[in-house]
Order: sequence, then structure tokens, then C-alpha cells
Amino acid sequence: MEINPDAITVIGASWCPDCRRAKAFLGDQRVAYDWVDLEAHPEVTEVVERVNHGARAIPTIIFPDGSHLTEPGNDELADKLGLRRSAKMSVYDLIIVGGGPTGLTAAIYTARENQKVLIVEKSAPGGQAGITECLDNYPGFPDGVEGHELADRMQRQAERYGVEILQAVAVSSIAPTDHGVDVTTATGETYEAHAVLVATGSVYRRTGAEGEGDLIGAGVHFCATCDGPFYRGADEVLVIGGGNSGLEEGLFLTQFAKHVTVVEFNEHLKASRLLQDKV
Repeated sequence: MEINPDAITVIGASWCPDCRRAKAFLGDQRVAYDWVDLEAHPEVTEVVERVNHGARAIPTIIFPDGSHLTEPGNDELADKLGLRRSAKMSVYDLIIVGGGPTGLTAAIYTARENQKVLIVEKSAPGGQAGITECLDNYPGFPDGVEGHELADRMQRQAERYGVEILQAVAVSSIAPTDHGVDVTTATGETYEAHAVLVATGSVYRRTGAEGEGDLIGAGVHFCATCDGPFYRGADEVLVIGGGNSGLEEGLFLTQFAKHVTVVEFNEHLKASRLLQDKV
């Protein structure tokens, strides 16, 4: 197997937790990469040994400039990708924790009023919208818009008004002070603001099944109203979870898929009796 010199290549194995973490980080940052599984392509072991001076260490991540990182942490990856993780100033009018559509929109409106705004986002600007394959229900896009395109547009608009955005930086604490509010990040830096807006959104629960991360947005989804129309005419769609949300999503999907199966790990469905009767 030939390594593509023009792409970021992640070499590892499916059983390697650090490999899964590195792939998840790159995916969250919407960074394209080639994945090489050593179990499927053992001949690539030679590449790993060559760049690591004989060591068989994974993940080994090779970049188009010829450099590589071996077993990197998220901080090392963030630095290599050139992500901004330190703000220009120490005091802001408003700090927004979370850079999804809510945080970005609030930042745009606030910055237009000549306020100094800092967004701190633990992943990448755009939040879950940014990793959605396509948004068909967002106003202003009659033909739909890819999630990463919408996120990029919102980020550029915010930055045009002077909003600073830190990405791949988590917030570790928020505390009131005599002058406002202190926000401390996981990188150990503290910023002060007159006010803080917490717009951290939600986190979808995952199954942890092997291969799940690679299929998010391309077969594995968390929003039926967002992505259900892509499966119009599909023979089978599976819904994991038999609570109210699961059955509501399953009912919605019946207008697209020929057959919908709901899987629940408990002995009985947890959804309301009314929803169960509808199903």
C-alpha cells in the first residue's frame, strides 16, 4: 500500500485507544485524513518503523510536509494544525463558552455593538452542526448546506467583526470576581469578562461500537429530522433506544424508510404508552 504524500495519514490499529482519540480529534476539527489499519495492511509497519527509528509506535501521523507525530496528545495535534489556543487580550466584554451556532450568532450580534468578544470552544467552531453531513432545514439554503460549510461561513462572519475564537480549548472553571467573571481554560490561562454566556449545547450519547466514529454523518446519525430525508426509500433503518426520543424519531423515519427497527437494551420500552401504541 502506498502512502498518499499529499494527505494527512493516520497509521494505527482498531484496538488502539490513542488511535481512536487522534481520529476523533481530527474529525472534530473537520480535518481530512487517510486512515491505515495495520491489521489490514501489515506492510505499512515498515513505514512506522522507518519514521520512528525502529520503534513500532502508534498512532503515527504523517503530514504532507514530511513531518510526523507519534502517539501525540490533543495539545500536540492542535499545535501542529495551527489552532489558536491563546487569546490576544486578558479582559473582554463578553466571553462565550461554546462555539456552535448559538455561540457564534450571539458573538456576531454582540461584536456588532463594538463589544470585545472571545469564544472558547473545546472542539471546532460550528459544534454538532459542523459535523452534520447536510442541513436541509436551515433557513436561507433552499438546496441544503453541508454542515462544515455553514460552520465556516458563521466563523468567517464572526471573525469579520473582530470576534476571537479559541478552538480545541476546554473551560475548566468559571468564577465571579469583584470586577466581573473569570474564565479559566484547560490550558491554564485565565480571562476576565464583564459577562459570560454558556452555550455548550448538548452531547449525543454514543454506543462505543467499533467503527462508529468513522461513520458519523455517513450512516450513523443523531437527528432524524436533520438527516432522515437522506434515507428516502432505504430498505432498513435502525433506531437505537426505546425511550420517547427514540420512538418519536422512529415514527418520523417511517415516512422515508421502508422499514424501521427500534432496539432497546432494557426488557421493556421506556417510552410513554401513547407513543408505544402509535409505534
